[in-house]
Amino acid sequence: MELSIQLQAITVSFVYGILFSYLIKIQYRYLFESKLYYKILITTLFVFDNCLLYFLILRMINNAMFHIYFLLLIILGYLFGVKLLKTRKK
Repeated sequence: MELSIQLQAITVSFVYGILFSYLIKIQYRYLFESKLYYKILITTLFVFDNCLLYFLILRMINNAMFHIYFLLLIILGYLFGVKLLKTRKK
């Protein structure tokens, strides 16, 4: 894989982690205001949609080739997004 493609995929993974943290914050609002079967349905659709969206984005960039450091950057992006949302909240 070329270096420019790897850098694009790394950047997208990090930004997607930030977006994922924001989407989880929104999803929590609906999760605690509904019945059990709605909670299960909402959570299942949330996870499925986010995985599908990430792999569709990766497919546009590098034919959906997934490396372990993409997962690490999603986690780092998520943690950065959580910290960003906490500091923005204050």
